[in-house]
Amino acid sequence: MEDQLARLAELRSQPPSPDGRAEVAGFLNGKSSLLAAKAARIAGEWQAAELIPELLAAFERFLLKPELTDKGCGAKSEILKTLCKLEHDSPAVFLRGIRYVQMEAVWGRSVDTAAELRGLSAIGLAQTAYPDVLEEILPLLLDSERGARIGAIRAIGACGLPGDALVLRLKALSGDPEPEVLGECFAALLRAQPAKSLAFVAAFLGAEQQAVAEAAALALGDSRLESAFELLRNAFERPHARALRRALLLAIALLRRESAIDFLLELVRTGEAQTSADAEAALAMYNQDPKLRERLESARASR
Repeated sequence: MEDQLARLAELRSQPPSPDGRAEVAGFLNGKSSLLAAKAARIAGEWQAAELIPELLAAFERFLLKPELTDKGCGAKSEILKTLCKLEHDSPAVFLRGIRYVQMEAVWGRSVDTAAELRGLSAIGLAQTAYPDVLEEILPLLLDSERGARIGAIRAIGACGLPGDALVLRLKALSGDPEPEVLGECFAALLRAQPAKSLAFVAAFLGAEQQAVAEAAALALGDSRLESAFELLRNAFERPHARALRRALLLAIALLRRESAIDFLLELVRTGEAQTSADAEAALAMYNQDPKLRERLESARASR
């Protein structure tokens, strides 16, 4: 096993070649889920679409006695990631995976290890021309596992179908026990309908649950939309707990806009000690930018 893992690492460091692809196919056809997972990753990095038949066959094989052949769904999930990367356009494998559940005993209880697999299947299905894709993905929004719900949101955001933004809004309004899931929902909306979604997402900056407000702030920052700056700045100027104020400053830094950077530097110069320190921490992502470091030093010096 050690020799085979070393060989896979060696193959990964090399450019693709016919002989290399033949070796990767051999690992995909083998019994080891660990080796097959690593081989699938190489196939994706090499954009080796000619290995799709081997990837599909391996996926089907690891569905048999899965608690023994692919414990934790590592190989099946890696295969689906590669099929998504290769833009495999046949829906069959993704339809197999989208409702797949694999219960395994972990620390005296039973755990579903296929949540990520279901989410990846949703993303893959959204890349195909399957006519009922939204109907297939919708149930995953209520899946008991966070990873599956996140995959469903990403897939709906990528569908480009009529009504997908309304579905995402409904999910955001109905809530989720995991703020990270709502953060994905906010991000998908801002990608799908930037202008229409700004005010909708910004309304969650005042959410009762602080983690939801932080998720909305970071989604607005990640959007890099110029008009998001005013929304985040206005929210920052209202009274909030320090943790949320820090998240708002980080979101402003994530915008990577000159107006946003100027605002943070002004806080470093003139804000109260706590605010100045938080603004400086938000600017830490620019540590590799010598010009900005110089401006930050100047702001510190002028306090």
